[in-house]
Parts: sequence; C-alpha cells; structure tokens
Amino acid sequence: MNLFEKIINGTVDENIYKRIGWMYVSCILIFIPVVVLSYFLLPDKILRGKHPLVSALELSPNLRTSTLQIFGYNLIPMSLIIVTNLLAQKSRISKDRFVPIGYIAFWGITFFCGLILGTWSFEVISEAPPLYLRLIRGFDIFYHAGFYELSAYLLTAVTSFKLTLWYSDGKNIVASRKWRDIKLSKSEKIIFVLAFILLFIGAFIESYGIIQSTG
Repeated sequence: MNLFEKIINGTVDENIYKRIGWMYVSCILIFIPVVVLSYFLLPDKILRGKHPLVSALELSPNLRTSTLQIFGYNLIPMSLIIVTNLLAQKSRISKDRFVPIGYIAFWGITFFCGLILGTWSFEVISEAPPLYLRLIRGFDIFYHAGFYELSAYLLTAVTSFKLTLWYSDGKNIVASRKWRDIKLSKSEKIIFVLAFILLFIGAFIESYGIIQSTG
C-alpha cells in the first residue's frame, strides 16, 4: 500500500480521530510544497486582487464588525464543504473507497491558501518576508489566522463526511441513503461545533491584525 492509498483510507476511516490525523497529513503534504514552489516559481503578489469576493470585501474599522464580516465570508467555503460532502465519488487511488467531494473542495482551498502565502498575495499590503518566515506564518497560532481557518475547514470536512447521501462511480449514482440513516457520534458533534469556534477565532485574529496594520 503506497502513501496516497494510506491517506485516502485514513481520511475515510470510521474513526473520527483517524480521519482528522490523516487529513492533517494530506493538508501538510499539499500546503508546504505549494508554498515553496510558488515562492520560487511565481512572482510575489501575482494573485493580489484576483479573487473577486475578497477584493470586493470592504472591512469595517470596528473590530467587532470586521470580525463578523470575515467570519461571514469564511462561512462560504465552510458551507461549500458541507454541501459537496453530500456526494462521494469512487476513489481512483484506493479500491472500493468513496471520497466525499467536500474533501476535494478542502484540498483545493489548501492549495489556494498555499499559493497566496507563497506568492504573498494578501490584500493587506506589507513587505514580503523570506520563505522561512512565510512557512512559520502558516502555522503561527498567536498572530495569524491561517492555521485556525484551515483547521476549521478540515474539521468541517471530516465531520460532515458522515452526511454523504449519494455515492457515484464517476458516471452514475451506485448507492444512496436517506437523512434518517445519518447519525453523528457525540465526538463528531462536538468537533463540528469546534470547527465554527476555530473559524471565529481565526476571524478575530485576522480582523485585529488588519486593523493594527492599517490603522
């Protein structure tokens, strides 16, 4: 069994803690290489202003209001993960395994975040630091929001994994179930709530940092 197959098997395991652990492994294996490669291969700030929703978002100078604005914006990708997890597709890597589409959405978000950090394409203008400081920023839980936000999306993905209603082989729906068949464990419910708490903490830290740097 190769590493990719182990990751897929781990992220769809029935045990919520195994899903979390293996999803963090997949996140790191995407995030760090993307940051490094985009740092060396792409110009700094190349993606700044390219995201229509982010560039159009005008934040309030009030900390409470801007926190709620950022939190509301970050609920969009979180909702996307939940909704797309309703459908799972048969894996091409691990036989007889179905991967929720929300996982693919999460990996796409992770990839995009790596590009933003690697090219220093944040909307708030600041001097671009060297690579090692960018990597440190990606895991800084005291002054930056990125780790909280990605963790919130990750926990949302692995808990809403249980919400899958339809299973596809890539062409047709081969199995389905009803809402009454869905049951989340107590741990999964707690972790699902924790995802929203982490998202709010991330929004607060990001809002505070923006106000400090622009005020």
